Amino acid sequence: MSYKFESMMRILNMINVGNTVTREALAKKLAVTIRTADRYISTLRTAGFPIIFNIDRESYMFAEGYALSKAAFSAEESLALGLARSMAAKFGPRTGKVLESIERKMSVCSMSLPKHVIFSDDSMPLLVEENFQKLNLAILDYQQVEMTYASAYRDGERALRTIDPHYLLFKEGLWYCRAFCRLQKKPRTFALDRMEEVKLLDKHFLPKIEITPDEVKEAFGVMVGGDPVKFVFRFDKCCKPYLKRYHFTNQKETELPDGRIELSFKNTGIVAVKLWLYRFIPNVEVVAPKELKEEMKRELAEAMGRI
Repeated sequence: MSYKFESMMRILNMINVGNTVTREALAKKLAVTIRTADRYISTLRTAGFPIIFNIDRESYMFAEGYALSKAAFSAEESLALGLARSMAAKFGPRTGKVLESIERKMSVCSMSLPKHVIFSDDSMPLLVEENFQKLNLAILDYQQVEMTYASAYRDGERALRTIDPHYLLFKEGLWYCRAFCRLQKKPRTFALDRMEEVKLLDKHFLPKIEITPDEVKEAFGVMVGGDPVKFVFRFDKCCKPYLKRYHFTNQKETELPDGRIELSFKNTGIVAVKLWLYRFIPNVEVVAPKELKEEMKRELAEAMGRI
């Protein structure tokens, strides 16, 4: 936010609360010249604020009957603001302070959550917040990023990578970056908590038309990309209340004569779908795809051998 904008906000608040506001006082308060203070007042008048100079009080004032009214928030709006503040705090202290600054400048009611609403105390680790801020800047400026990435597999093997970051994705409590990986020469999804030594390079890239937030619509979880696969599952009747929590693109739900629920949809995240499906064992039947059915049968047989 520019210093000029911030200064004019301060002028409006000073006038609104009834402080004595003169051009000399403004110049001293804002650390600017009297001429600059005059320009700020002129800009505010041009913007439609009815600012007059009261000779008796020797101060700038709003015309009679005018005031900066505070927003009258409903209970639902106050709760939404409180949730936003709590969520921002999870992104780290820097983001939380930015929202607090916005709250002060809005001059509205507190954005705190009511005591009866409990939000998890888990906050974004400092490393993730720093990576988030750097990647956000890189995405806005189409700037390449260099980092060391620790794989979730292969015993956390680390590799130096250069990526073209396209968008940030929040899924299942974690932040991810969808990017074109120059090492593997294909789109990849990277977890921010596995990024180390993130550095913005003095190189820019042209965004790939196939890497857009729209691809998330066809994905399950963070498994983005690939060709959509047709899934068909049959769940026992007892699963029905839990299935209502989930919705998939192109989802079709049918109640079968025996009371079971048949759920079909297309999705790209076959690995993520399999992990989700294990939650419903033994109350689910895999109809399609066949390869997923066979894979789960093998994994369950191996698991039975270890129990």
